[in-house]
Amino acid sequence: MVYGLDRALLVTLVVGQALDAASVVSIAWVGKHIIDAIVHPPIADALLARATPALGWVALEFALIGGRALVSQSNSYAQLVLRSKLGLHVNLLILDKANRVAYARFEDPVFMNSMTQARREASARPLDLVTQALALAKTTLTLTGFAALLWSLGAWAIAILIVTALPPFWAEARFANESFLLQRARSLRYRRSFYLESVLTTEATVKEVKLFQLAGWLRDKYKDILESFHAEETGLARRRSFAAFTLGLLGSLALYGTYGWIVAQTVAGAITLGAMTLYMGVFRQGQDTLRAALSAISKAWEDDLYMTNLDEFLAVPEEEPDAAEPLDAALPDDHAPSLSLDNVSFRYPGGSRDALTDITLHVAPGETIALVGKNGAGKTTLIKLLVGLFRPTSGIIRVDNVDVATLSMSALRRRVGVIFQDFARLQLSMRDNVGVGWLPSRDDDIAVGAAITDGGASEIVERLPNGLETPLGRAFGGDDLSGGQWQRIALARAFMRKSRILVLDEPTASMDAEGEHEIFQRFRDLKKDRTAILITHRFGTVRMADRIVVIDGGRIVEQGTHDALLALGGLYARMFSLQAEGLRGGG
Repeated sequence: MVYGLDRALLVTLVVGQALDAASVVSIAWVGKHIIDAIVHPPIADALLARATPALGWVALEFALIGGRALVSQSNSYAQLVLRSKLGLHVNLLILDKANRVAYARFEDPVFMNSMTQARREASARPLDLVTQALALAKTTLTLTGFAALLWSLGAWAIAILIVTALPPFWAEARFANESFLLQRARSLRYRRSFYLESVLTTEATVKEVKLFQLAGWLRDKYKDILESFHAEETGLARRRSFAAFTLGLLGSLALYGTYGWIVAQTVAGAITLGAMTLYMGVFRQGQDTLRAALSAISKAWEDDLYMTNLDEFLAVPEEEPDAAEPLDAALPDDHAPSLSLDNVSFRYPGGSRDALTDITLHVAPGETIALVGKNGAGKTTLIKLLVGLFRPTSGIIRVDNVDVATLSMSALRRRVGVIFQDFARLQLSMRDNVGVGWLPSRDDDIAVGAAITDGGASEIVERLPNGLETPLGRAFGGDDLSGGQWQRIALARAFMRKSRILVLDEPTASMDAEGEHEIFQRFRDLKKDRTAILITHRFGTVRMADRIVVIDGGRIVEQGTHDALLALGGLYARMFSLQAEGLRGGG
């Protein structure tokens, strides 16, 4: 991944790490010669002549240190740029993957946990893994140089160096795995804490938090989750620190035992003062370097464990690829299409029962049907099937007698204009809010203006200080709108598409009676040459449909005209009577 992203920067890092390793060993070796040149200067009368060899070694060490500083800055720059590039690349990978998976996945908590895990580590872990690999290469080269310098002291010194570093490595690897498993087990609690935080800080929910005085109660729930994280992390850190201290103390005993032996050999005249300085410095640095190498292995393994979260997320099955058949040939858009569902059932991923069962429904070209039923009856789920957000668990959905299973979902979605009851309030400009309904025409003022007129939002635009370019919503300091105004904009977005299938899910729920009347008068004109499906709880609106379909418990239980369903005396008639009584009582 990193090699393909920026080869030049990666090569810079590799070469830089190799040069850094060589400079560390070289500086230690030059230090020995500086001391030996001071202790055993050449015989000469002039001070400069006696000092020249030592000064030469000092100059060489200065050059090495300067070169190492340059290499260090080069490595830091390369890592910074690569981290930024890789973070962007991986985050875009995650967003692109989220766009390619089926919509139903977003209602699956297992998938949402997987995405949370991937996103949490997306920016850092990939480059951390590369950085640890390079650090391991650098420390390996450094240790090779140190081993060559220590060989004259004895193979036992190299053995002590290695043996004292292994226990801390084992402990670090064990705790890294434990930390990973702990983070993985927290995914659901992480999501819950993010949700509670958003409830306490988001405009849409904070008004109820204040009115119902929920802040303290919600804060305590949030605090309980974070305190559980704190307790887990504290326990792990305590055990990790104890192990590091105990095993580090053993390493220090070995280090200073070796120091004592080297000092004794120097006093006995077996080695020079410069060699003593070299061996003591190399042994100390070698122990630190070996620990760094083993730590790099441990951290790389930990990073690789976290990368499995990203790999698992990226391996989630995607929606079927686009069908090979050309879009226009498979699904022409020069007329209002027919829609049909034959024995369609749907069950949510992980669900224990069907949300829709054995739905059979045929909608003629240009027909307007209204879906009516209690909350939770399955109306919106049926809509999501029709517009291609869900695939049926069983049964067949056809558009103009073409099985949608043979089409790409994008082919179907491009033919549909839709507004859901939980429509998006995009914190973007007015133009963007409407134009995203059909991006190819986003910059076409005539097309955007026509959609705004169709959605009944012309007066909103006229009042905005910068017209179509005015930012909407408070998130970034834009103009805030009422619920009814936002709904008009959502309608304009749906009309932007000029699609032959129009789906309106509670399109006037946030509007007053006058606004609702205006929208549906316009809808009567706009639904020409379109097949339309309407969900509403307002029976005055339902009557404008050619046919009413009543859904209860995920099944179609009644269908017909308003008068026919009243005469039937079933669920529709009871619901109509209850609403009529409520209106009379309210009057």
